[in-house]
Amino acid sequence: MKVPARIRPSVNTLLCLAAVAGAGWSGTVLWDEWRTYRAVGAGCADLVPVREVRGMDHADPVLRNRDSLDPDALPSGCLIQNAGADGEKYGPWLFQLLVDEAPETVVARPSAELPERFARLDVPIGNGVPGFAGPNRTTVRLDCPQERNVDVTASAAYTGMASYYPKPATSGDRARMARIAVTAANRLAPRLGCSKVPAAPDLAAAPRFSDASHTEGTCAWYRPQRQARQHLAWLPDEAMGAPVDRHVRQERCALRLSTDSARRLFDEAYTDTDDAPPTADDLWWADVQTFYDQDVYIGSTGSTKATDTPLAPGTAGRYPDTALWWATSVCDARPAVHVLRVDYGYDSLRAAPHVEQLFRSYVTDVAARRGCTDLEFPTDFTR
Repeated sequence: MKVPARIRPSVNTLLCLAAVAGAGWSGTVLWDEWRTYRAVGAGCADLVPVREVRGMDHADPVLRNRDSLDPDALPSGCLIQNAGADGEKYGPWLFQLLVDEAPETVVARPSAELPERFARLDVPIGNGVPGFAGPNRTTVRLDCPQERNVDVTASAAYTGMASYYPKPATSGDRARMARIAVTAANRLAPRLGCSKVPAAPDLAAAPRFSDASHTEGTCAWYRPQRQARQHLAWLPDEAMGAPVDRHVRQERCALRLSTDSARRLFDEAYTDTDDAPPTADDLWWADVQTFYDQDVYIGSTGSTKATDTPLAPGTAGRYPDTALWWATSVCDARPAVHVLRVDYGYDSLRAAPHVEQLFRSYVTDVAARRGCTDLEFPTDFTR
């Protein structure tokens, strides 16, 4: 189209201004891109795929790092936070990557367990990846020389402190944490001389409590127990398990009694006491866990240890003044620790026979699945 001569200068001026503005905008975008790639890439020792972090559901256009990861000084981690649209803010945390050498495992005493944490269960990543995914984070374990194990954990930091009760990440970010953790682990592996892990598959759905008559996975052992027992009132009627996977270093089955069932049991078994009947906030629960080839401590919710030394192989017993028992065995030539925790009404003399049978059934199932030997089992389930 031919531009009339009388308005041609104005058009040229407008085009020049648009070009200058476009160049300025482009420069700003490139600057923001560089700052973000530097924060995530360099801040996380080039282990993290930057596009994945930028694609998180709560990510701002510009990101910055508060902590930087040093693979040569473990434990170490990077913490990425939002910086707002202009890149000048110190906004909420977004993402965290932690690398640690075989961190200690702390099992919370029943009295210190948070209901929200109890109702949360990690699942194996799958596809032969030695690791597990929770509601907001994924941990991959690297097998390294000289029997050295290194854990790589990717977390959606906007959900809160992982050691307490973080809110679940979005479904997209839950899957994204698995991909990031596997990628970071495989980028780190050559630096430490460790073996790489397979690619991350689609994660199993986050487990939820359901009718115990349909238990599967790590709770599959419980279904025949309910079918074979006469005193069903004492047995939890809801269960939550995860897929069974020989590549993970721990597993758990969570059991609980629904509120209506707890009230019926209370009326049946505790009519001669002055105790108040259970309410919806009084959870009758139990869970069983197995930890393979790792140090297990007893403590509080989070990472505070209450024991100076881990539960020793070849021992069994009840932790003092709490409703927690442990057994030990040897699985695949490696030490294993099996733990039972119960709370509220299950921590009583009347419940002891049922609790003992429940624990024995679980450990027997694990021993059969994993070829465990040298089983040591506690002998006293009374208070």
